[in-house]
This record gives sequence, structure tokens and C-alpha cells, in this order.
Amino acid sequence: MSHQLGRVVSEILLRYFGEIVEKVGKDLFMYGSKPIGMILKTTGLPRAQIVDSLRTLLKFDLASFEPSANEVIADYKLIPENVLLLIRYPRYLLQMKSKFGSEAELLVEELLQQATCTATELVVTLAIKYKDDKEKNINIVKLKDVFISLATAGYIQQAPVAEIKEGSEIPTLVPVATIVPDLDARQLMQVMNSGNLAEANDNVYWKVNYDRFHQDFRDDLMIKAVTRRIDDNAGELMRFLLQQMYLTSAAWAPESNPAPALELRESCRRAAAERPLLHQHADQYLKVLEENGTGFVRRSGDAAGGQFVVRVRHAAEQLVLSVIEHTVQERLGSKAARIFRLIRSKKYIGEEDIQKHAMLPNKECKELTYKLLEQHFISVQPMRKAASAGGMAKAIYLYHINLHEVAHTTAQMCYRSLHNVVRRGAHERQQHSRLLHKQRRVRTIVHGMRLRNEPQQNIDDVEETLTPPERAALASVEQRLKQLSAAELELDRTLFILDWYFTYPH
Repeated sequence: MSHQLGRVVSEILLRYFGEIVEKVGKDLFMYGSKPIGMILKTTGLPRAQIVDSLRTLLKFDLASFEPSANEVIADYKLIPENVLLLIRYPRYLLQMKSKFGSEAELLVEELLQQATCTATELVVTLAIKYKDDKEKNINIVKLKDVFISLATAGYIQQAPVAEIKEGSEIPTLVPVATIVPDLDARQLMQVMNSGNLAEANDNVYWKVNYDRFHQDFRDDLMIKAVTRRIDDNAGELMRFLLQQMYLTSAAWAPESNPAPALELRESCRRAAAERPLLHQHADQYLKVLEENGTGFVRRSGDAAGGQFVVRVRHAAEQLVLSVIEHTVQERLGSKAARIFRLIRSKKYIGEEDIQKHAMLPNKECKELTYKLLEQHFISVQPMRKAASAGGMAKAIYLYHINLHEVAHTTAQMCYRSLHNVVRRGAHERQQHSRLLHKQRRVRTIVHGMRLRNEPQQNIDDVEETLTPPERAALASVEQRLKQLSAAELELDRTLFILDWYFTYPH
């Protein structure tokens, strides 16, 4: 656990849960696994507040617990990786809206806010909340169908069940195989009309399956990379290969099992109406994807017209190299990025060869090489030459890239940047809290007036309570917050690529 990661985790907990939960989470991050008694001593908080904070962290899967050595007291541990997922929630919602529509977005948003709840509670709560909203046009039957679709596709799953083992007083969370629920629309309507959720008799709790979303994010990255390098048809062929991978291999396997070219041609034939060029030249696209697709796909045999393997681990390495190269260019300039690419292509190279191949002045080349070395983007390996007759052995120094170490360095940079962005956003909101609160209040009142179909003149009168100087200040604040939010999402996307790379042993 790094210092930079601890700082950004504290800021995220402070933003979403407040000071007390942040203090408990920071203490767990610093000291690792601890019982409540030790947290009480190091934080100085009342026991009731510590218990509530731990309950919140456990509810949102931001912490875990396990029996201590005496099997009577539970030790609690923070899960920093899950805390970082809190800033990824907008991407989850956008993914749902683009794939399943607004109803799926609302279901996942409500489930993310509640952490876990029953299917009946989730569907009925949303139906009651939006029953008077004519714009969204939400009905309980549609919500039920979308919920079943999300459970079938694996985007939501059953929450683990607590079990107490013999000889221990501490429960253990046991994963449960997800069974698609059989929801009765008439029963849901009865519960909605009565307003009493206890009538549903539904004891199965559900949670968001983050891993399923991350598989989609990974697939989108690979498809977009192939599309940029070749064209849209090659990107669609990459999508077919990934679909075949899910049928025969584990989702995060380093390499998929071989996919027969016959099945890929059949997929191209079914998409002939939308992509006739891909259907006509499927074999050529497979060859181009194999030879010029940055190594994402390789041919593994000639049986059944050829067999192709998706190299998921290699794709992660290539995307991480691209991220690091972009980072070098932003921090040290295009000439430093040229030296980085040269060292990457040569694997091991001496200083004189760098100056010769980089086509830069010797002084500038040395300066940039030492900056790359100082910021841990490259490493140096001393090699000792054999001693000549009557002379001492000389050493030469070869520069190379240790990708795993450089990826860790880049991750620390991302944590530091993310901490700064989150903290700056909190400062902007705090500095203009009065204006932002007034704007939210005006918007809420106006939204209610429009639902009640009140005259436009009355709505205009309410909106004019915000003076022109206040509107100008709000526009400036919203613009800065929008830029900071975009930076958050971009940093999160970079961290996702790095985490994907760290998934595999190196």
C-alpha cells in the first residue's frame, strides 16, 4: 500500500461518506487489519460512531472482516481497490443506459446507492418514485423485465450469505450462485399499491457485479484500439472474437481457447446486412488482424479453416505501453517520448547508440535520457566487458524498460493526480456552497412546478431569484467542476488499464 493511494482513498471517503467514516477508513488503511478495540484507541472516536462507520464500509463492500486468532473478535480491513470504484459509478450508469436503456440506468443507480436490496424493494421503490414523472414513463412491468435481463446478463448478482462456522462466533460471507428471479408483476403491483414492502416476502438480496462491467470496459478498449489501427470492420471482427472467447474461456484468461475461423465467418455472414465488406473479405480481415492488430490476435492452427486466439494479457501490455508513452510525452516532451520509443524497440541499448539513433544533439539527448532515468521511466543495466591483455575490465551501461516497475510508477502518478483533482473539486464546492445550494433549490422548485403544469410566468419568477452575477459565477464554477470531473474519469480510465495489466503475474 502506497502513501499516494492512502491520500486519494481518504479524499474519496471524505467526499462520499463524511469525516467520521474517512477517519476510520484512513486508520484501517494505515494499520491494516484491526479489531474495534484497537480502532477505538487509535482514532479516539466513540464506539458507536466506529461501529456505524464499519457498518457503512461493510455495506458498500469497502471493507472486509475475518475472525481473529481467538475466533471471537473480528478483524476489519479496508479494501482500497473498491474505494476507488466509487468514482467509476458514472461510467457504470452510462454503460447501462447505452446497452439497456434508461430503466436499467435507474435500476443500477438505485442499487449502487443502497449497496444491497431485494428485487421487490428495488423495483417497487423506483416505480413509486417515478410514477408521476411523465417524461420518463416508468412502469413496473418494464422495470421487472429489465431487472431480469440485468440478472441474466450478470450485471447484478445475488449478495453473499452470512454463515457461522462451528467453533466461531464470527460469520463468514459465502458467495451464492445467482439464480434469475421469477418476479410476479401482479404481486409487485399489489405491493406498490399497498406501500408495504413486508408483504412481498422476498429475502434474496442483490448487488452490482462490478467485474461484469469491467469486462465490458476491457472489450471496448480492445475494440477501439483495433478500430483506430485498422478500420470499423476490423473492430467488429474483434468483437466477434471476444464473443467467441466468452463461450469457451474464462473471462480474464491470459489467452482464449482457439476460435475456429468457420464460426467467425458465420458471425460475419449474419452481420452481412450491416457490414457487407466484412462479410466479403472476412479471411483478409482475419489476416490483417493477425499481422497488424498490435498482437491482440494470433493464429494457433490451420484446422477447420484456421483457428485464432485472443491474447488478452498481451493486449493489456500494449495498452499500458501506450499509456506510459503518452505520460512521458506529457511530462517531458515529444523528444523524450522518441527516446523512450527507441529504448522500447531496441530492448537494451547503450548511451552512444541512443544518441546516434534518436537524431538529437548529444547534450540534449543525454539530458533527456537522465530525466527519464531520474523519473523511473527507464532503467540501466551495467555490463562488464572482458578485460583486455594488461588492462582493466571496462563497464558499459545498457538502458532498458522494466515495464512492471514503470507501470507502478505511472500508477503512483495517477494516484497523486487523482488526489489533487478530488481535493480541488471539494475546495470549489465548499467555496461556492451557498450558490450551489441556492441553484439546487431553485431547480427543485422549478421541476415541481413544471410537473404541476403551473404557468410559465410563475416559473420565470422563481428562476429570476438567481441574479445575473450569481448566474455568471455559477457558470464559471460549473465549468471548472466539469473539467475536474472529466479529469477524474480520464484518470480512472488510465488506472483501469494499469489494474488490468497487474491482474496477470509478471
